[in-house]
Amino acid sequence: MKRLMYFLSVAAIAALAVAGCTKYIPSGRHGGETPDNPSRPGGEPQQQGLTPTECNWGISYVGRADYQETDGSVSRVEEFRFNYPGNAYFIVRSITDADFKAWYNSDVKAFLEGEVSDVVTTAENNNQKFYENTNSVFDSSVKLVYFDMLIHGDYTTYMIEITKDGKASGNYAKLRHTVEEETPVEGYLKWIGDWKVGNGKAGYEIKVSACEANYLYYIDGWETGEAVQEQMNMERDWIYARYRKEDGNLYFYGQYLMSYDDEALGTYVDQMFVGTYLTSSSDANGIVDEEGADYNYDIAHTAVQEDGSISIVPESFSFDNGFVATYHTMRYSRYCYDEKNWAHYNNSGVPSFPLVMQASLATKSAVKVPQRRIASKEALRRVQLTPHVPKQPRSYKAQ
Repeated sequence: MKRLMYFLSVAAIAALAVAGCTKYIPSGRHGGETPDNPSRPGGEPQQQGLTPTECNWGISYVGRADYQETDGSVSRVEEFRFNYPGNAYFIVRSITDADFKAWYNSDVKAFLEGEVSDVVTTAENNNQKFYENTNSVFDSSVKLVYFDMLIHGDYTTYMIEITKDGKASGNYAKLRHTVEEETPVEGYLKWIGDWKVGNGKAGYEIKVSACEANYLYYIDGWETGEAVQEQMNMERDWIYARYRKEDGNLYFYGQYLMSYDDEALGTYVDQMFVGTYLTSSSDANGIVDEEGADYNYDIAHTAVQEDGSISIVPESFSFDNGFVATYHTMRYSRYCYDEKNWAHYNNSGVPSFPLVMQASLATKSAVKVPQRRIASKEALRRVQLTPHVPKQPRSYKAQ
């Protein structure tokens, strides 16, 4: 699971701090009205007696920074500083005005409860108490936190207090700030456009568009087309890809996309994009990460050949028993909560590596970076603040 990078220990739970707070009076609401919480399918009752109270705590957005990884690489992160004076716990959430309105109807009470409930539920799913989920839950000793890079735009970042029994206390602090985007370099722009990818037997037509200049792309169209039975073309199915300045290549990587209620399976599932490998020439594809806890790993990257053609070549990795594996494919997968197993989609036309990548349209002329998409309810989780985890050598259990 993800581990937060900070250098101070978590203290014991004690009484709540309420000093320096101002009650929030919702506008446009009739007395006694309790709307459904739009963050839950079908809505859930809101916490009775919760009064949102804005507090004058210290929260500041320092900006983007370079973070030196243990392997010598440099990651771009968002740096925040906090001064929480209470004796309980708090979580941090950033959200745009558009997402706040679309998902929470601009209701602070629904937002506080929904975000705290998600953190508590995540901990319970991992057999933890909520305050043991130190990826998301902090105490007053935490002053500086690095988060993975946000997509550029205007945000409101919240500190939300949690009571000792895992409820939203109603106390919060907020900061409005802007995350600026860099000017795109030519190496980043060259991958923007429409491409055909395949291995001569199966493949797709994908669209690569700008997400965050010099760092991230959106990719639409993976696992779509005539060879695919389940068309992965909903908003929840577009994936991210990285741009690496050091070599100018585009990197596909494993990623958690979202969780949703799959009516066909009758259970909640985690939507993932994963690399798969072959344990032998006769075995079917195997999932690298059995429970999807370790994600964000490189699966494959583009490589320009001597003749100017472009290939997508896989990454390799080693198990602790000495077995070396190379990714065989990359594809969508579901992790079912009740069955506790992985399930691929019913797509037989997933091409194996290496792949050929051919431009369908001129890409170097695409010099204008598209604006950030407006996230739907299903996509919002992917643009939330995520504590940055220092890169560590990956280890794999013997199969």
